[in-house]
Amino acid sequence: MKTAALVTGVFLLGMPGCPKTARLPDRPDIVADLACETAVMAVGLQGQIAPTPASDKCDNCDGTGKIGDGRIVKECPICKGTGKKPK
Repeated sequence: MKTAALVTGVFLLGMPGCPKTARLPDRPDIVADLACETAVMAVGLQGQIAPTPASDKCDNCDGTGKIGDGRIVKECPICKGTGKKPK
């Protein structure tokens, strides 16, 4: 959603700076094509802007370093209590 607003904002900011060439054409088919291309570009950028960061926490203990049922708690045998994935 932020990407679409950013792309639209950049497009609209460029319009006032060029008063002779910033007008949209009077043909509705070209205006519709421009709108579709802008939407495709905005949707395509959404996945590239915020990738999920790689996590280094242990999958077995979820990064706590301990496993158990609440009454009995032991050190995680996979990460050896560090909470991080073994290398």
